Amino acid sequence: MTLTLERRPGAGRLPANERALVDELSGVLRRHREHGPATLARLLNVAFDRSLGTREPRAARLARAVMRGMETRQQLAEAEGGSLSSEEVARMLRISKTAVLKRLAAGRLLAWREERLQAARFPRWQFNEHGEVLAGFTDVLAILQQDERLNAWGKVLFFLQGKGGPVGRRPLDWLREGKLKEACRAARAYAE
Repeated sequence: MTLTLERRPGAGRLPANERALVDELSGVLRRHREHGPATLARLLNVAFDRSLGTREPRAARLARAVMRGMETRQQLAEAEGGSLSSEEVARMLRISKTAVLKRLAAGRLLAWREERLQAARFPRWQFNEHGEVLAGFTDVLAILQQDERLNAWGKVLFFLQGKGGPVGRRPLDWLREGKLKEACRAARAYAE
């Protein structure tokens, strides 16, 4: 896994002293990129704790929350076999990349956008071992699509989290076991 540092909107408008700090921190992250984004985010969180203590200002707490979010997002992206590009999904489903992107736009596939490239990344777990979309997946996804507050990461979290059912059972597990009714029930509760 490679660590890519993306330019955020407004990064060029920082005051010179803040730009220098961002450059310094970016250099440290680049030098240690072999640890991966999730590990680096966790270690930055530890460094915040050591440096700022428990009486940290609101901005520091917010920064720590953002780092925790980055770590969680990275863990979700890597879960259950990682993700596939739209080209890889097209080959697997034996359709064109355009058809894959149309299915994504229609809510029949799930993907998040890599901010740096604006490229779609499709969780591998939405496909079965035969390279087909999991049976019932689009039905559950359609329920989640009804909640406009849910972004792609919220939907990914739904499939991979264990709330709403017996201990250790996730909506993804139910779909793999052919238990569509349970997965749909959980999706309706999640999207409320």
